[in-house]
Formats: sequence, structure tokens, C-alpha cells
Amino acid sequence: MVCYFLDNRSEFIDALAQKLGPEFTLLPADEGDDGEKLPPCDVVLVQIPAKQSPAFDKQVQMLQRVLRRSAALPVIAFCGTSDRAVIREAMAAGAYDYFVETASMEELRIVLRRAWQFRELNCELERLRTSIPEHASFSAISGTDPTLTSVISLAARVADTDATILITGESGTGKELLARAIHQSSLRTRNPFVAVTCSSLPESLIEAELFGHEKGAFTGASASRRGRFEAAERGTIFLDEVGDLPASLQVKLLRVLQERTFERVGSNQPRTMEARVICATNRDLKSMVKAGSFRLDLYYRLNTIEIPVPPLRDRKDDIILLAHTFLQNFAQRYKRSAKRIAPAVMSALQEHDWPGNVRELQNVIEHAVVVCDGPELRLEHLPSQFMTLADVEYSASLEDEVRNFKRRLIQRTLTEFGNNKVEAARSLKIARSSLHRLIEELQIPSQGVEVSGRPRPNLPNKLMDS
Repeated sequence: MVCYFLDNRSEFIDALAQKLGPEFTLLPADEGDDGEKLPPCDVVLVQIPAKQSPAFDKQVQMLQRVLRRSAALPVIAFCGTSDRAVIREAMAAGAYDYFVETASMEELRIVLRRAWQFRELNCELERLRTSIPEHASFSAISGTDPTLTSVISLAARVADTDATILITGESGTGKELLARAIHQSSLRTRNPFVAVTCSSLPESLIEAELFGHEKGAFTGASASRRGRFEAAERGTIFLDEVGDLPASLQVKLLRVLQERTFERVGSNQPRTMEARVICATNRDLKSMVKAGSFRLDLYYRLNTIEIPVPPLRDRKDDIILLAHTFLQNFAQRYKRSAKRIAPAVMSALQEHDWPGNVRELQNVIEHAVVVCDGPELRLEHLPSQFMTLADVEYSASLEDEVRNFKRRLIQRTLTEFGNNKVEAARSLKIARSSLHRLIEELQIPSQGVEVSGRPRPNLPNKLMDS
């Protein structure tokens, strides 16, 4: 990782580079460099002195200048003091994160790695967007995780066919968004996209809603009406939550897919179905077939191409990227000044399990933007389920902050080693018995069955005591 340090204290930077280790390359600034010319690098550090220093305003302006030149480059405020007023001003100026000069080297490594990871996510997203210009419609789906990019790749390959597609995944994962992207990337893009949520329609009305009805077909049918299949014309009809269709409608949908014709309620005149069918479900249709609640022949008809959308908890790296995307959108919609997300909020977002997936994350960020009265989303702006984290963050003593740092470090190390406590303890330079004691003292939840035999990656050299 290449870090450009806008500080001309060459001896100090050399000593800092030795302490950080070979993973990090520190480039000192040239004499007189004011941030106008940045060398190729992954992260920029700007030295911020105490507020009473004559150079304070100049250094804050330099930080802002760097951000204007390269908004995608994370900038770390390297603070010479722990004064909260200095840290707040540096963050308000646009710093991605901050580090206090008197803190531990391990904390600096974590800050730099997090900034580098964010930089890599942004670069990867840009590479993906430029690598598939012929499928620009998929650029609305934000994410760089390999499980998601493979989904987008498959969807792009089948978009210009007429094959029936079944999109599976939990609620809130973006199944309709993917269906719309497939439609927009197909040859049918100039025709309608009609979405129907099968679970929202009463069984007594769903047939007429899908296929239309003739005048007098039932009580209240005072005029003939087109159904959703007719409204889709030569476009795409999207049947969301198709697993909730009653058995009688499953038979009729099967016939539509097989014969490409349907009849309005109250008519025996067949009409041609010209739309492409894309279905989605959050239910396990295979299990429903075994249980007899979903037709096997219909399942095979729908499942010509199956596209499984991964849950958000399986692509943690996309959480911050999505959060920033939602932040920009909602800040513009509600005319708010929020421009960035505090590091504590980013940690809270990544630790959350997201049972509601992307939709839940979107709602959380919308809530935070609406209640935020400044340039940065902080823990107190999050919904109530995050307030326990806010209480820790804003009322913590030095002892509490050290405890929280140790807890996060141990959790991260256990995750990296697949809960292999032997390897985790060795990486942290502590005895395994000490690790077990810390896990109990810090109330770190179990991460599953302990495994062994994994190779050791490069992880923090020791558990620092501050």
C-alpha cells in the first residue's frame, strides 16, 4: 500500500515507516508541496497540528485541496493532538478518517487498511462499470463482491434472449431491480415493463388482474378490462413472489407459458401472450414442490434460467459502497448537507446482520440523512436498533475505548482465521489461554465451529495495550 504523507519531517516519516512494516510504503512530500501535485498512491495523509498552531488553517485547507483534486482518494487526517475540536474540524473538512499521533501503530495500520479497502472498492466498481458498457443498465446495481458480479454477468448474458428467468433471493436483495435491468438491456426495452406482486392480490381477484376480464364476468365488472399480460404487450411481465400463487393460478400460468395464449375472465377467446416472463421468489420452490404446494411442471417452466441474488450479509464489502450511494441520493433528494459517513457508523453498518438486506440498509441511510443536521452521518443519526452502539461511542471513557478497540481487533482476527483460535492467538502474539480469557471478558460472541489448518495471512502483529 502506497501512502503519500503531506509532511516534510523526513526523519519522522522514516521512523514511522519502519514501525508500520513492509506492508506500507510512505512517500514524504517534497519541500513546498501544498497538495496540488499528487503522486500515484492509495491513501493520502495530511498532518494536522494543534488548533493554536499558526499552520492549522493552512493544513486544513491543504486537506480540502487534496479532496477537490481527487475525491475518490481517501485522505487521513494525521492529528498531532487528541483535541476533539481539531478532529471535528478535520472530519468536517472531508477527511475519510483520522489518526492521533500518540496512538498505537496497530490502530494506524487498521485505519490505513480500511481506507485502502474503500479505495479498492471504488476502483473495482469503476472498472466494472467501464468493462461492460453494452450493459449500462446494470450500473444501477452497486456492488463489487464476486458473488454479485457473477450474478450481473449471468443476467447480462441472458438479457437479450426470450428465455424465462427465475430470480431467487431473500426479501430486500434487489430482485425487481435486477429484473428491470434485464428488461432495459434486452431488445424489448422500448416496450412496457409490468410488475405484479402476486402476494399482494387476493385470490378472488388475481386471475382477472393477470388476464383481464369481460364486461359482466362477475359482480362489479361494469366494463371490459385488460390484464397485466396484455398491458405488457411485447415487453416484460415481472411476477414477484410467484411462490405465493394459489394452485388454481399455477395451472393457468403453466398453460400461458406452454401455449403462449390466455383468456380473459368471462371469455373463451384465446389471446396471444407476447411478453417475456421474469419471475422472482424469496421462497424455496424446490421444498414447496416436495411438499406438494407448488407444481413441479410449473417449476421447470419457470426455471429455464435461475439467477440467485446473494443476501447482503454474504457481501459485507458492498455495505459501505451502497451506504455512500444511498447517502448521495438521499442528501440530494432531501437537500441535506451530509456528505460522508463517520468511521464509527461504518463499523456499525458492517457489524449489523441486515436481515432486511439492501432495502433495510437503504431505509437506515434515509433515516440518518433526514435527521442529520451536519456534513457527517454519526451514530446518533441511526435508527434505535443502533443506539446501544451510540451510547458506547459517545460516553466511553479511555478504558472503554481501549476495550472496544481490543474487542474489534479480536473479532476481526477470528474472522480472518475462520475462528481458528490457535492461529488467531499466534497472530496476536498472545497465548491461547489469554485469547480465551479476553473473549470471555470482552463478551465476544461465538463465530461458529472452530476450524484448523488454514494458512496464516498477514494480520496485526500484536494486541496493543493503550
